[in-house]
Amino acid sequence: MKHCPICNRSSDEARFFGEFCEFCAGKKLRERLSSNAEISLCRDCGRIKVAGVFVPNTEANVQRQLSILFKPYLIRLVHHSNGIARVQVTDEKREGMTIEHNVHVKMLKLLCDDDAKKRAGYYEAVVQLRGEEGKVSRMAAALERYLEKNDAFITKSEVKEHGVDLYASNKKTAFAFISSRHLKFKGSYELHGEKRGKRLYRNTYFITL
Repeated sequence: MKHCPICNRSSDEARFFGEFCEFCAGKKLRERLSSNAEISLCRDCGRIKVAGVFVPNTEANVQRQLSILFKPYLIRLVHHSNGIARVQVTDEKREGMTIEHNVHVKMLKLLCDDDAKKRAGYYEAVVQLRGEEGKVSRMAAALERYLEKNDAFITKSEVKEHGVDLYASNKKTAFAFISSRHLKFKGSYELHGEKRGKRLYRNTYFITL
């Protein structure tokens, strides 16, 4: 029979984790855990930063970020509301001892890279679509969906005679869309700066539908 050196409970009264009973071992674990956590939240799109990347603000992603902040313990999010996260904490080093713990989660509001670029009007390519109004509208919508699925976006659009100019944040992604649709285009390139000694160009693709 074992007795806890803190409370003197016996192994007949409680489970033991190492030399301590479950109550005292749980208390000691809780004392090691922070009761506060900070998660970055984009003030424009509402995404949160997990492992350095902005992702949708879901409970699964909140749990992922809390798991990173509370390593080496295993974390399962039980409930998250009004800035309080109730988490289940498992200490694998102590035979899988598990407790529940409240964490005050502070959302640090800032701008993700994409929204900072949007506000600054950043773009790398201009896709100029010309043709019948319906065709132009459908192709513009398809381009916007394609960019969003591939972590890019339309910074702005300008209605022109017989078409529209779409300013895309990523020229490689814009060109990938054009290639996937087998669209014929006339291309031009404009130097707009340098970064670490490398020249940066903006591409323009003129497409007749």
